[in-house]
Amino acid sequence: MYSLDTEDTLRLVQITDTHLNGPEEGHLLGMKTLHSMNCVLDIVRQERPHIDSILVTGDLSQDGSVRAYQHLHNALQPFGCPVFWFEGNHDVPASMHEVAEDTEHLHRLVRSKHWQLILLNSQVEGSVHGRLAQDQLDLLDQALSERPDLHSLVSFHHHPLPMGSRWIDRIGVKNADEVLAVIRRHNNVRCVLWGHVHQESDQLIDGVRYMSTPSTCVQFTPKSEEFSVDTLAPGYRWLDLCADGSIATGVSRVEGIAFEIDYSVKGY
Repeated sequence: MYSLDTEDTLRLVQITDTHLNGPEEGHLLGMKTLHSMNCVLDIVRQERPHIDSILVTGDLSQDGSVRAYQHLHNALQPFGCPVFWFEGNHDVPASMHEVAEDTEHLHRLVRSKHWQLILLNSQVEGSVHGRLAQDQLDLLDQALSERPDLHSLVSFHHHPLPMGSRWIDRIGVKNADEVLAVIRRHNNVRCVLWGHVHQESDQLIDGVRYMSTPSTCVQFTPKSEEFSVDTLAPGYRWLDLCADGSIATGVSRVEGIAFEIDYSVKGY
């Protein structure tokens, strides 16, 4: 468990689906992902002068190389705040652990004055879809039970709710019903946050905010039946978690930069 020393409001930044490669010029669907991530981080610096923590919610790397994770570590270190990572379907845990050794990056439970962050692994090795294994469901249930006094943000890579895109909804959390059942057993969950879908969404269900966030590289077209790349720019989400359990949040995207994208590719 990692403790964050914060004021009444916990100020987070979420970046997701960075898809970094070992080579600095590495790309996803034609977009150079290290460059696009750095463009996003530039606007984070401009817009969010005070950050208590940064969450990187999976698919950190495209090629699974140690060097890709080193790029991420090096890019985020100047922010001077704790940074927490977890796995997406493209990630290689051994490479992640090699770079994250002796850092806070892989802590699964983070607690502050009024909030706890429960960061789970939805990766199924060798698969694009996700599943929360029993040990992850147990971690979720235990953390929520231990501190019913803390407002809770739960995060993992894959989406637990349908996004309205047939191809995307085939590769979400396969045991979402089990995950949501744990969440419904407790009254201290305020937010469920994910990546994977390369698009923004925000809905309120039974008092819980369910949110996805744009990728720092290419975006996927919402409500598309087949794989489709959107024209929207890379972005990030900021979240201010307030002492009373309320959440202020928004998405910002890079402006004024033309990114190269290969729209002819039919998968990633």
